[in-house]
Amino acid sequence: MIDPNDIYATLVKPALPLFLLVAGIYVVRFVYRRFRSSFKGSLGEALVTQGTFRLLDKELYRGFSDLYVPRPDGDGLTQVDHAVVSPYGIFVIETKNYTGWIYGAEHQAKWTQTFSSGGKFDFQNPIWQNRLHVRALAKLLNLSESKFRPVIFFMGGSAFKTKLPEYVIDTSLTGYINEIEEVLLQPAEVAAANAALDALVARTDKRAAKREVVAGVKRRVGARA
Repeated sequence: MIDPNDIYATLVKPALPLFLLVAGIYVVRFVYRRFRSSFKGSLGEALVTQGTFRLLDKELYRGFSDLYVPRPDGDGLTQVDHAVVSPYGIFVIETKNYTGWIYGAEHQAKWTQTFSSGGKFDFQNPIWQNRLHVRALAKLLNLSESKFRPVIFFMGGSAFKTKLPEYVIDTSLTGYINEIEEVLLQPAEVAAANAALDALVARTDKRAAKREVVAGVKRRVGARA
């Protein structure tokens, strides 16, 4: 008589590791697809904060990340990836962790990311996004917009296929910042900006702020529809 335990040992048990491996792959793929935007954003933030900020001279530069700033029109908040306060101005940095070829122009509302496989993805003009961030920070810090330096930083190995302004870069962010030597802020202005951003960070509930940013985007999209 055949023992059922022998059948289980012969047929089922060897298949379990393979089944678990396949199931694990599907789970990882699902999680990545579901949260890849957040993951890529977090990776980009980490590369700037742990890379660029550490390489800059701490006597001259002070970096801030993931700032939630009141919009200049009073309609909720806007999220600023990074800001670096220095005597050479306040660098307002929008990061994009993209691969592929990037097509766009300063005046176009949408830019395009394309791949060698033929796929493509449209995204909002990051220059326009950053202009909003500059206006928001200028109002918050009570400074002229001329005291700010916009930077759009593409990482991830993308390549520009159209001519873009010089502050749209895909090379070293640290090198770009260090090359600028024109003084825009006096020591008292630098100290005041740092203090104001420290205060903003201290009073921000990031979970609530993120919800407010998302709600504001939905509200404005709905109003335009």
